[in-house]
Amino acid sequence: MKLGWLLAYSLALFVAQSPLALGALALLLASAVAGARVSVVRIARDAAFAYPLALVIFCCNGAFQGWGSAGLVTARIILLAFASILLMRTTSSVELTMALRQLLAPLGRLGLPAHDFASALSLALRFIPLMTEELALVRAAQQSRGASFEAGSPLVRLRAAAALMMPVFVGLFRRADRLAGAMDARCFGAVAQPTQLVERRFTLADGGALFFGVVGCLGLALLL
Repeated sequence: MKLGWLLAYSLALFVAQSPLALGALALLLASAVAGARVSVVRIARDAAFAYPLALVIFCCNGAFQGWGSAGLVTARIILLAFASILLMRTTSSVELTMALRQLLAPLGRLGLPAHDFASALSLALRFIPLMTEELALVRAAQQSRGASFEAGSPLVRLRAAAALMMPVFVGLFRRADRLAGAMDARCFGAVAQPTQLVERRFTLADGGALFFGVVGCLGLALLL
């Protein structure tokens, strides 16, 4: 159900063409954050990896398509990052893997490795908060060596932030290598259809909540 909401919300973000629609979707996300009792400050901190990318996209779109259009594109990216972080904060990696495996189960009947794909996708989503942690570590290390990210013109600060990306990706590849070794040591992939301790069932109430969530997201995007 959460994955369905995230997909519908992502689609609604890119369908919305007016600031009013994006504002309504932002309020919808804020209500979801309040209902989940997750700290807004923590979500904003975890989404720090998206800010340099959003800044680059804002500058490029502003230069070629106008600053109004650039603002809409940037808002979509930030809201999508916040929604993904909210999913990560409210769902464990085991629950996410099982949900993806059940969602992609029809592909398994066609001979495709649905379980492996679900595991890879869940790991990719779980790496989103790790990007923020790695960025904070690299930033602190650079600042301890005298680097400045707050001084100078916006272009100078943008170049300083872009210089962080290479060490961040190196650190993420290092984490991925350790993760691959841990999964190999635990015989990942030895069983074609792994079992789980608690089997969850998609109930009628879940279906109703998913339906109203999808209709609400797309309705806000199309009607406003």
